[in-house]
Amino acid sequence: MQYNYYFDICALCILMTLAITSLSRRWVPAYRQRAYTMLFTATFLATLAERIETFLQMFPSPSSVWYHPAEMLCGSVYFIAHMGTGFCYLLYIKAVLDIYIDFRKFSDFVGVLLAYIAGIILIIINIFVPIVFYYDENGLYNRGPLVFVFYLFALYYIGYGFYLLIRYKKLMRRRTRMVIISYVGFIGVGMIIQYFYPTVLIENLFTVISISLVYISLQNPTEMVDEHLNILNRKAFLEGLDLKTNRKSPHSTVFLTVDNISALSEEMGYTQTQDLLRRISKYLKSVGNRELRIETYTYRYSENVFAVSAHTDDREKTESLLQAIAARLQEPWVFSNMAIKVEGHCFLLRYPEHYSTSVELMGKVDFICDNVENEVDVIIDANKDIYKNHGGLLDYDLMVRKNLDEKKIVVKFQPVLSKVYKINYTADVVCYFYDECGNEIDPRGHIPDIRVTQALMDADEYAYRIACRSLNFWNAGDRNGKYRAVVGMSQGEISRHDFLKRIKKILREERAEASWITLKLTETTITTMNPVAERNLKMMAEMKSYIIVDKFGSGYGDLDRILSLPVIEVNIDHSILLQAQESEQMKRVAQGIVNLFHDISIFVGASKISTEEDKLMAEELGCDFLLGDYLGVPVADSSFVKRIDSYFGEG
Repeated sequence: MQYNYYFDICALCILMTLAITSLSRRWVPAYRQRAYTMLFTATFLATLAERIETFLQMFPSPSSVWYHPAEMLCGSVYFIAHMGTGFCYLLYIKAVLDIYIDFRKFSDFVGVLLAYIAGIILIIINIFVPIVFYYDENGLYNRGPLVFVFYLFALYYIGYGFYLLIRYKKLMRRRTRMVIISYVGFIGVGMIIQYFYPTVLIENLFTVISISLVYISLQNPTEMVDEHLNILNRKAFLEGLDLKTNRKSPHSTVFLTVDNISALSEEMGYTQTQDLLRRISKYLKSVGNRELRIETYTYRYSENVFAVSAHTDDREKTESLLQAIAARLQEPWVFSNMAIKVEGHCFLLRYPEHYSTSVELMGKVDFICDNVENEVDVIIDANKDIYKNHGGLLDYDLMVRKNLDEKKIVVKFQPVLSKVYKINYTADVVCYFYDECGNEIDPRGHIPDIRVTQALMDADEYAYRIACRSLNFWNAGDRNGKYRAVVGMSQGEISRHDFLKRIKKILREERAEASWITLKLTETTITTMNPVAERNLKMMAEMKSYIIVDKFGSGYGDLDRILSLPVIEVNIDHSILLQAQESEQMKRVAQGIVNLFHDISIFVGASKISTEEDKLMAEELGCDFLLGDYLGVPVADSSFVKRIDSYFGEG
């Protein structure tokens, strides 16, 4: 019999190319990556087994003792692996939807694994009784009476996957849906062709083309993994969380906080602290499977918070997981011949018991982390009234998070005027959000200076990115471009250990220069910042990015700290302007503040100029820069440029 085996050779070449290409990509310790690896392995084994089987049939040696057993072995491996591709592809679809499978549950066993086990049993029986396929005395392949059963099993897996696509199509990206549809089409055509034309070995090639599309559709691993700890990052966690909550699937997550991370960094250094966190993350990755026989995935939720999701709905096992992590947290971590005590807390959040949306979960996690210093026990009870009824305390943060997730944030630019009220191409960046009624919310004045939540930090980073993007367009690639921006930063953002890395990544991706953007921090933030934040700001100065101290006079002023940092401007608080208008004595105090900073070559600005009286007083005091809605409200980026062009066009 003459087989057209060139399709199998092409398939093997494609598989080798994918394998080599995979070496250059970061391994993602994720449910989806594991399912894809299983799919790739099954396809490779099916293609290789069919190619060897074809070779044996084209060059028969019936007289050899090994010949017939070798044919039967290759044929058996082909059938098992080929049906395994359908089985593994179903696992991949479930992984895309973050649907975990527990084969110890009857429903999962029958719905997913039973058909594959039945197929394996048929192949084992076929070795002794040829009911699926057999070879004649010349080594030629022949179909048995039950070969159609394998096609029924394959159709079952294809149909099951297509059903999931239809049911959860709104939860999948369009690209992922197209890959699944393409798989159904390719495999269906391949099965039909090879069934009616057995010598055309094209089915494996179509399978390989399908998994190549899957490989292309996999997200960039660097976006999903924390490079320092080699675990999934916050983005991966939120993506899986949204999938589970949108499917209304009950699930549980254990959170672990490392409360003394700043102290450890000061004592051990940043690099060694990251190595310690890597050891902790390594333990968290294996604790579920090693101690409780449940599948878990570990995420770096934030700088000092880990999230461990449990792929089980067994409440007792998730509670045991919490207890195991808490017990290990109380023991010292041996590192570099030192026994290091990690101070931290653990808490368990369940859906839908503790939250109904991902935004609500993030708000609760931030609230608990803000209050961990009040907890004596290592395990925090999330059912306490203080955590269950925190209600409106995080309404603003929840709104910010929702806007971030839905990409509804509007970034506007407010002109900064110079002493002689001429536009100097500098804009103050302001993020606007939308509430549930669709009203635009001005965030200025809503955020306490000492408040640090993940949502607010993410908003700071988003504003910085949009500012870089706009400046790149306005300056038209000119590194010495005239347009500049001022971006406010929270204490939490500048205190990140990877703050500089994040900033450099944004600058690189948006093709912007650090010198184009000045960071604005409140006086309270400057005064209460930790050594990590101070180091980050000094290193930003080396990139020619400087600081504006905002609201000076409203908090606990620390001139020594201001002089030690790369401060280029100080904005006096609006309350000082108001008091200077009412009291001659306060006016002399304000004048002294302005003269003090001028004497040490630091510019002085006045913000929140809301009336003509504010403007006149700031002018009389000698402020170098003015900012306020009275002088110009924040506008969109295009309107900002048009305003400047109009100003100079009209003379």
